[in-house]
Amino acid sequence: MKKYVTIKDIAKELNIHHTTVSRALRNSASVSKKTNDLIWEKATELGYKPNLIAQGFRNNSSNTIGILVPDLQHYLFSKFISEFSNLAHQSGYSVMVFQSSDNYEIEKEIVNILINYRLAGLICSISKETRNGEHFNLLKERDIPLVFFDRIPEDIASSQVVVNNFQGAYDAVNLMIRKGKKRIALISTSSHINVFRDRLKGYKQALEDNHLIFDEALFIEQPSHCMDDGYEAAEKLMDLAETPDGILAVSDDAAIGVIKYLKKRMIRIPEDISVVGFDNGPMCIACDPELTVVSQPILKLTLGCFELLMNQIKGSSSHFEKRTIEGEIILREST
Repeated sequence: MKKYVTIKDIAKELNIHHTTVSRALRNSASVSKKTNDLIWEKATELGYKPNLIAQGFRNNSSNTIGILVPDLQHYLFSKFISEFSNLAHQSGYSVMVFQSSDNYEIEKEIVNILINYRLAGLICSISKETRNGEHFNLLKERDIPLVFFDRIPEDIASSQVVVNNFQGAYDAVNLMIRKGKKRIALISTSSHINVFRDRLKGYKQALEDNHLIFDEALFIEQPSHCMDDGYEAAEKLMDLAETPDGILAVSDDAAIGVIKYLKKRMIRIPEDISVVGFDNGPMCIACDPELTVVSQPILKLTLGCFELLMNQIKGSSSHFEKRTIEGEIILREST
């Protein structure tokens, strides 16, 4: 295995003190140009790479931003990470990505690990199991800037960027009502999480405003919001004595699972049942019929998080700020 080149290796090669090498590699004015050039030449020759984690310990911070998300496979989170990484790179930061796998204990463990990295800051969306955000106080106690997005712990005061999930669900239900639908179901998950709770509230409010009664039988809460969960929920709904004529699912994947089941049963979409999802990932236009969605404004979400985190890192803002971003309905064939 190739050995990592250290500052002491360079110092030994040049027969000078390692503190002089360290200062030169930090472009300190206390090192003469001749010595500085000599050290950089030897460092390049030996293939020296700076230990960014060690630098973080010395400086009590680093140029590394952490991103902690529940699920890397989910379109919203993978796209967010891609966009955020680009912004960070353009501003001289690197990014470390962590996945909680929607597990509270893993999330706590990761937070404890991240403290030791002396991060410049952390962007986080909590797991679906998280009901207590106390572990994030460890970051605040160490003055590590923290911004939450999408899924937010409500017992922690911190900057956050969220989508208006209430309005998204409200608009989706109103769309189906305008199409003549009267028995509209909601397929959701983890209603204690702000995202899914707000969508449930928007769904109920749209029914009430249109003088339609909320029917408990039309609200299906699944363990998750994957395609299989959508398929299974659709099966439950179609076994009811009075079946729905519209279905709102809290994710694209769940909505596509609904479409898969309805097509198996030879149920026409949207003539018999309209289907609407959330997110607007690439599979929405790959399924048949193409899926109408409440689109998540991921770029705006990313920009908002980056701005709030930079404000904290650079010390230009000491107060917490909440930004709410509006989604939009993308009309396709499923309605």
